[in-house]
Amino acid sequence: MNLLDDIRADLVNESASLSNTLRKAKILASQINLPEFRKWLDLELDGYSIDDTIPKYRSFHPTNLGTFSGPFGSIVRNMSIPTYNLSDPVKEFAENLELYDGLGALEGMLSQGSKTLQRNWSPELVILARNETRLDGNMILVEAHQPIPIYFISGIMDTVKNKLLDFLLAIQDSNITPEDLENRTVETTVARTIFNTINVYGDNAMVASGENVNQEIKAIQRGDVDSLLNHFRTLGVDDHSLCELKDAVVSEPSASNGKLGPKVSAWMGGMVTKAATKTWDVGIETASKVLMDALKNYYG
Repeated sequence: MNLLDDIRADLVNESASLSNTLRKAKILASQINLPEFRKWLDLELDGYSIDDTIPKYRSFHPTNLGTFSGPFGSIVRNMSIPTYNLSDPVKEFAENLELYDGLGALEGMLSQGSKTLQRNWSPELVILARNETRLDGNMILVEAHQPIPIYFISGIMDTVKNKLLDFLLAIQDSNITPEDLENRTVETTVARTIFNTINVYGDNAMVASGENVNQEIKAIQRGDVDSLLNHFRTLGVDDHSLCELKDAVVSEPSASNGKLGPKVSAWMGGMVTKAATKTWDVGIETASKVLMDALKNYYG
């Protein structure tokens, strides 16, 4: 059985460990030389940090439950906490729950057999929220938490399975053979296009890194408009924007003293805006570098 078939068999086997399946997929990522695919697998295995772009399937709008204490030892537990009137830092925490744990930890949570986990509010957040959450009878908030239904966890794992399976099927539909993988002859641009179709980050879009893009920069030849357009096409730039870029670079064939012309600069500014508003599938953190590096190569 070849690697593709082996991974695919694991994905449809309910008893197979998803963590182990993703470790096999890391071998595939090496064979097709696709760092962004490898990075996604590593993050799913090792867990995300607060600085990473979190896939949409790991984000939820949680329920917030609180314990309130009042005079003469009175207490109310598991009271739903409305969020509309909370201060901004508390509201941000209360309305958004992102699960950063790696798949091994998530599998461990599922194996515990509990139907519900929870994330506790910090004491500082509880104190900040007291004025906005006070109940009749002068009862104040003393504890709050967010239940995490176990189906949240299984939903994350199912989504990872589905996205990886979609990627494998798209590879096969592209007539990439096991021999191509073994011989490492798969073109990076082809593999990247396939990976983009599974849309790992959902509404957050795919975040391009300088390391990944630099592999394609060398394909841009000085003064070759087609190579410049092809590069940006692999990064998900739409046809209308590509036409605008072509008009700009044709009318401004050189960069005087290393400075871009006004039309090219305006186009670049528009693309940065698209990255900021998530209408272009490149993260705002790297958009300027991606654009400038490509244009530097084009202008020599």
